[in-house]
Parts: sequence; structure tokens; C-alpha cells
Amino acid sequence: MEEKNKMKALIYDPYLRTMGGGERYVLGVAEALRKINYEIYFAHGKHSTLSRAKRRFGIDTAHYKIDPNAYYFFKHHGSILKRYLLTRKYDFIFFVSDGSVPFLFGRKNFIHFQVPFTKYSIFSLLLIRFKNFFITRYVYNSIFTKKVVEKRLKTHKSIVVYPPIDITAFRNSSIKDNIVLSVGRFDSPSHSKRFDILVRAFKLLYKKNKKLNLIIAGGLKGETGKITLKELKLQAEKYPISFVVNPSYSDLVKLYAKSKIYWHAAGYDIDEQISPELTEHFGISTVEAMASGCVPIVINKGGQKEIVTSKSGFLWNSISELVDHTITVLSNDILCRKLSKGAIKRSKKFSDKIFDLKLQNLAQ
Repeated sequence: MEEKNKMKALIYDPYLRTMGGGERYVLGVAEALRKINYEIYFAHGKHSTLSRAKRRFGIDTAHYKIDPNAYYFFKHHGSILKRYLLTRKYDFIFFVSDGSVPFLFGRKNFIHFQVPFTKYSIFSLLLIRFKNFFITRYVYNSIFTKKVVEKRLKTHKSIVVYPPIDITAFRNSSIKDNIVLSVGRFDSPSHSKRFDILVRAFKLLYKKNKKLNLIIAGGLKGETGKITLKELKLQAEKYPISFVVNPSYSDLVKLYAKSKIYWHAAGYDIDEQISPELTEHFGISTVEAMASGCVPIVINKGGQKEIVTSKSGFLWNSISELVDHTITVLSNDILCRKLSKGAIKRSKKFSDKIFDLKLQNLAQ
């Protein structure tokens, strides 16, 4: 009887197979709703995709269900009538946008933008104005994404909910190794992480400090990623640069714990006014590194600017600035410790507890 009284939530993410940062976000949505007794359904064809989340993020998805019919209609744009019949049975629908805004007929309907999409025709914008009547809220992963999208959509139902980071899962080692770390997919579907720029910067840095190591850790699935990794390994020859492919969640926790510096370069050489989608839309790995006491030295683009402050790390605009900031931190132990503590404190602003409260308030 209790199962029948449970409210039902439907989650759709067209990029679920990639298991990237955006997928960590939607799994956070599912976890937040499950904690307040929602029955969770994913609009997807196979549960095996969800099961990969355990190794990747440490999240057990065994209690989630799938709705393959919803997956089919979201993917192939079924008729309005069938979509109505399919979605009206849900109390809460969370739809990750691929740039589109669909018709949704749940009790509460949320469109989530992870990417700062910019290209909308006049016709699609007019149609979105009509669909907007059925949308409860537009949810953005950063202020950066919100500003870009709202220039076109001009909605007033917006809220920014930063991605959930379980900061308690990360630990800060009292003794850090001389490691510069960067984390991200080698075959990121939306934007390049520009690991090539980090390799170039490390070569310059290594001339001034021979005690350093660079570790690049990332997911790899497709052929594009394999080609990228091969090119990076060629560029890194004869330097203490290592690559960790498809690390588990526990592997990442260990890497963060022992690393002193965290680098990020997604969006390098990109004009974020023209191509905002090619920058980092938020930066989950940056927050994870900060929660582990790594000093972030990240590019001054996209959502990274919302994460790092002058009390917790550095933002850079050029390779020379990246190198100079890194030398500054490494040559001053007092500053390094101060920024490390500041990074840990700052990371708490993006905790999963804050995320849960915001999502649960939306679901009430």
C-alpha cells in the first residue's frame, strides 16, 4: 500500500551513457528525490547504463526503475497525445535539455540546462513561449549557463542549482606530493578539456621545477578519445606526465588527496561571448579537487569564475599566467597552505546537502 502512495519522478538525460559531470548532476537529482520518498524512473532503454554509475560515481542505482516508453517518445518526438498520456502520470519530471524545450504534462515539470545553448530560430522561440505554460521551472547548473540561455529564451521561471558534490567523500592529505592534477574526459561530448594546453604549460614549468609530476585522469570511451590520448602521450614523451584512463571513483579520491595543484583549461582560446558552449559550464572536478585541499589554478572562463576566489586559488588567462601562478604557489609554503584551506572552505558552498535542500524544496 505504501508503494502506491509514493510520488513518481521521471528523469530524462539524452547524454546518460557518457557518465560525465552532467550525469552526476541528474543522479544527484534522483538521490535527492529518493530521500523524500519519491519513486524514481529514468527515461532510458537499459538499466545496465545506470549500473555503471556505481563505479564511476559511487552511487548505487539498483533501486531506480526505467521507463523505456518515455525514452522512446523523448528520443523520437512522439505525438502530443501520447506524450500527454505518458507524462501526466508523473508528479515530477526533470528533463535535461539538448537545446530543445519539450511539451511536458506532469504535475511539476523542470527543464534543466547544462549547456549554454545559443542557436534558436524565431519559430522555435515562439513555440517555446507556448510550451512555457507547462513548465514549472528552468534549472541551470551555473549563473554562466543561465545568463547565456536567458538572452534567447527570456524566461522568468529560472533558478540556479549548482551540481551536487559530496565534499565529505574527499580527504585532504597532510602531506601533499608535488603533483599537478587535471581531471576530465578525453572524449568530452560537448567541449574539449584542452589537455594539450596543460601538457604545453607543464613543459615550461618543468624547466623551472624538476621535482613536479603532471597527472591527467579522464574517462575514455570512443575512438575520438583514443586518438586524443595517443596524441597527448606523444606530446608528453620524456616528461614526468602520466595518464590515468577510466579511473574509478575511489581512484579519483586518492589522486585528489595526494595532489598539490589542480589545473583546468577547458575553453582556452575560445571567445565565450561567441561560443559559450565550448567553455566549462560549471566545473565539478574543480570543486572536488578543492574539497581535497588542492589549490585550483584554472582558466578564467565559463563557470570556473563562479567557483574560484582570490582566497581559494587563481584564475588565469594565458599559459604564461598559468605557469607563473603555479610557481608562486609552489615557492611559498605559507601561501600554499592558506589557499588550500581556503579551497576546502569554498568547496562547501557546492555541497550535495545544499543541492538536496534546493531540489527537495522544488519537489514539495
